[in-house]
Amino acid sequence: MSTGTRVIVFLVFAILAASFVAETLLLASEFEDAEWFTLATHDSHLFLFFPTLGLVALAAFYLPSCAFLDMYWRHIRLGRQRLLAGVILLAAVAYWIGAGLAASPYRPVWDVAPETLLMDKSEPPGCGSAARPCERVALLEGVTSVREVARARLGLKEFVRACEPEPLIESEAAAERRRFCFASTPLAASPRLSTDAECCRAQERFERTIMRLYEAGEAQHSLTGQVHARLLPFKVFFMLLLLAISFLLAIRHDGVTRHYPDHIDRIEVGVLVGAIAMIFFPLMSQAFVQTADALYGVRQEAGFKPIVPFMSFAFGAWALLLLLFFFRRHNPEMELAAKLAGVVASTIAVVKYDLIVALFVRFLGSGADALSVTLLAAFAIFAVLVLLSPRARRVIVGADRDAAP
Repeated sequence: MSTGTRVIVFLVFAILAASFVAETLLLASEFEDAEWFTLATHDSHLFLFFPTLGLVALAAFYLPSCAFLDMYWRHIRLGRQRLLAGVILLAAVAYWIGAGLAASPYRPVWDVAPETLLMDKSEPPGCGSAARPCERVALLEGVTSVREVARARLGLKEFVRACEPEPLIESEAAAERRRFCFASTPLAASPRLSTDAECCRAQERFERTIMRLYEAGEAQHSLTGQVHARLLPFKVFFMLLLLAISFLLAIRHDGVTRHYPDHIDRIEVGVLVGAIAMIFFPLMSQAFVQTADALYGVRQEAGFKPIVPFMSFAFGAWALLLLLFFFRRHNPEMELAAKLAGVVASTIAVVKYDLIVALFVRFLGSGADALSVTLLAAFAIFAVLVLLSPRARRVIVGADRDAAP
């Protein structure tokens, strides 16, 4: 495996890694006085996953990427042309998907400049008492209320409202149980509880306020939001690249084994570790969806939220297939054990899916605290060091005969 191949892959992955970390650092800097940590945990699939587990996935797929680049460049007929065409296609698809997601009319709170958010007040002024309820609370107040409740409970599913009436089911509005509404009620020891209709109106007003402030002009746009829109294709390219490498490992496994026999074990382990790290992305995305549904409502028909269920299924199937493929060249007993483990894990995920999402909301979503985020970051640093540093592997997991990556 040539040094030039390693350098090229390292530079590409370094650019992706820098984009992951830079966005979270920019959010922390720009919203330092405007609840940056709350905003980061609210959208943990963006601001927590990519600078931690996203870096782990990059480190895990580094050696497989080097192997495939080197093999296509040196050992496969018309490999250079096919490789370049594939990279261009992935980049074009990533740009198209990223641009489509960035063009969604639904904006997150952090798309609005922090100065504007700090000046935003509940409507009407002076509202919040039982005698004078709010039509909607201040934007930052709504986000912080979600965080406080998410830290005290396991999940937010009970606060998700059904705002569209079901024509095939009789209305039970008269017997409806009132619940706390994040979009209309200040959090207190004994807050005013709302009906679904009242909360849905407040959620719609809350979301329209974000859109109105954002559409008021570029002066109201946050720098974080502008940078996010430009860096979004990098994140999409990263995920498409990992899927492509996994696919190539399946169809070119014999070639990789023949040309890089000294590296095949680390290549397979890297793909497996990367797949496990990537499973956290759809789960953290589901935690985000539950949080957003509780605050904004469930009406969004464009942007990221509608594709999360499909993405979760696709990532789960991808990881399970990788697990089964990883063990196919090992002894039959290990292969059978891996298949049984995969089936058991899939069954648990389906049966206890709501509980899993609730746990992610609490510990890696809007309810995350400094301890859970610190542990996540520490694990990511540890994993990256083990995956990329031969010296760290020798200290932690024993001698390593591979050359330095």
